[in-house]
Amino acid sequence: MRKQPIRISSCQKVYTYDQDKACTPEETVARFHERLKATGLDILKEVRRIDTGRLDIPVYFSVCGEDALKTIGTKKQMGKGSTPEQSRASACMELGERFSFFSFLKNPDNFVVGDYRAMREAGYPVLDVDVLLRSVHDTKNDSGLLEQLLEGLPMRWTWATSLTRETEVLVPFSWFYAINEFNGPSAGNTYEEAILQGISEIVERHVCAVVTRERIRTPGIDPESVTDPVARRLIERFQRCGIELYLNDFSLDTGMPTVAALAWDPSTFPEKSEIVYTAGTTPDPTKALIRALTEVAQLAGDFNTEANYVASGLPKPLSLDEVDYVVRPERMIRLDEMVDISAPDMRQEIDNSLRALERIGMEVLVVNTIHDKLQIPAIYTIVPGAHFRERAAGGDAALFAAKLAAELLEPAALEEKLSAMQQMLPEAYYLEFYRGRNLYDQGMVEEALGCFDRALERNPEEEDLPYIYSYKGCCLRDLGRWSEAVEVLELGRRLDDERPDIHNILGVCHFKQDNHEQAAFHFSRAVELNPVSAIDYANLAINLERLGRHDEAIHNYQIALSMDPDIEFAQAGLARLLEKEVEA
Repeated sequence: MRKQPIRISSCQKVYTYDQDKACTPEETVARFHERLKATGLDILKEVRRIDTGRLDIPVYFSVCGEDALKTIGTKKQMGKGSTPEQSRASACMELGERFSFFSFLKNPDNFVVGDYRAMREAGYPVLDVDVLLRSVHDTKNDSGLLEQLLEGLPMRWTWATSLTRETEVLVPFSWFYAINEFNGPSAGNTYEEAILQGISEIVERHVCAVVTRERIRTPGIDPESVTDPVARRLIERFQRCGIELYLNDFSLDTGMPTVAALAWDPSTFPEKSEIVYTAGTTPDPTKALIRALTEVAQLAGDFNTEANYVASGLPKPLSLDEVDYVVRPERMIRLDEMVDISAPDMRQEIDNSLRALERIGMEVLVVNTIHDKLQIPAIYTIVPGAHFRERAAGGDAALFAAKLAAELLEPAALEEKLSAMQQMLPEAYYLEFYRGRNLYDQGMVEEALGCFDRALERNPEEEDLPYIYSYKGCCLRDLGRWSEAVEVLELGRRLDDERPDIHNILGVCHFKQDNHEQAAFHFSRAVELNPVSAIDYANLAINLERLGRHDEAIHNYQIALSMDPDIEFAQAGLARLLEKEVEA
C-alpha cells in the first residue's frame, strides 16, 4: 500500500473569468491532451458540444475511450462553464477525475484489508472510531460497541491526509465510501485547485441535504444585486428566454458561500422541460452563483429538448409547490451580503475553508487518487459529519455497520455476522432487513418476506421504511401476489415518491394485472427519476403499445435500444410497430 501524502503550498489564481483556476482553460485542455498521449491508454474518444444554443450557455461532454469506459462504467462525463473553452476544459477534467478515482478504487495495491484490531496490531495510526460515529451523526452508541460490530469485517483501508490536523492517518475507506459514494472525487491543474473543488462539493452536498430535510426557508438573493459582468450575462440569458430563476443563499453555518439556483420555463414545462434545481459552492459567492447557473444549463437541455436529468445533491421537483420554502423566501438579500472567504491565493482559500469548517466540528481528510500514468492531481475528499441527501439523517452507526457487512461478506458469513450483531442489538430492525435481503438474493423469497415483516414490526426509522417496503414488494411480486405488492409499494411511494425502484416494481405489478394505464404512469415516472434505465424505457414502451399509443411506444423502444440493444422484447416490439407502419 502506497503512502502519498499531500502538502499544500501557495497557488496563485491565474484565470478568474468565470471560475478560479491555476491556468487558463486552453492550457488545461492542452495539458490534458499531453497527459493522455503519455499514458498510452484509450481514455478520451472525443469532446463534443451538446447544447442547442437556445440559452447560449455552452455544455460539453467528454466521451470515454475503451480503457476509460471499462474503468468508469459510464460513457460520458459532462462539463460546464460560461464559455466554450471553460466548458470543454471542465468536461476533460471531469473525465480525468473519474478515471483517476475509479482506477484508484479498483487497484488493490492502494489498500490494506482488515478490521480495527488488525490495523492497530500492524502498527498503523488509525482514524479514531469516534470519528466514524460522528460521520453518521450517532450520539446513541459508543465507540466500543461500534468496534465490536465492525470486528471481522474485511474493510479496505488507505492513507489519507488530515488537512485540518496536518498529519497522515489510515482511514477505513470502505466505511466512508458507503456514506459518500461518488461525492468527493475531484481533479485540478494543481492539488490546491483539486482540494478546493473537493471541499466545495462536500459542503454543497451537506447544506443541500440539510435544507431539503428540514425544509429551511433560506434567504433569497436579489438577481438585480448581481454586478459581476459574467454572472450578469448568465442571468440575462435565462431572462431572455422567459425562464424564471430563483436564487437562494444556502450557506447555513458552514462559513462557505453556497448559492442554490432553481429554474423553469413556463412555455415548455412540463412537455419539453423540467424544473431544474441545483447549487454551487466556492469560496467566492459570485463564483458560487456562476457555478450554480452553469450547472442549471448543464442539466436543463436548453429547456426545450425533453431532457431528463438525474437528481443528485438536490431533489428534482415536479411542481413549485414541492419547493415552496425555496421559491417563497421570508427575506431577500444582496449577493454581496453573503459570506466571502475568497483570496488571490488558493492556499489561503483552503486555509479559510478549513478554519470555517473546524468551527462547526468538521475535519477535512483527503486521499491522493492521482493516476500513475495520467498524472493529473486528483483526490477524494472525506468530511466526517457532512450530510448527504440520500443519507441525510443517519444517527445509527450500527445500521451502517450492518450495511457494510452486507456489502463485504459472502452469504453464509453474512448470516453468521448478522446473528452475532443481533446478540448485541436484539431489537434492531435493520438486522432483519439485511437478513431478508441476503435471503432474497439467494432466491429464498418466502423466508425473506418473513424477515421484512419482522423488520416492519420493530419500529424502523421513517427514512428506512421505503427500502423495506420496496424489498417486501419485490417478494410479493416474485410470488405472483400482485395486488398485495401494490398495496405495500404504495405505502413506500407515499413516503418517498422519488424512488425509481418502487415505480419500476409498481409498473410490473400493474402490467401483470393488465392495468396498462397505471403501469405506463409508473414506468414514465421511473425514467423521469432515472433517465439512464434502458429497461424502464422498454417497459414504458410495451405498455404504451398495449394502450394503442404507437408513436410514443416506438419513441421509447428506440430510446431503450439506443442504451441497450440487447433487450429482446424491445427489439420485437419495435419491429412489430414499424411493420404495422409500413402496412398502413
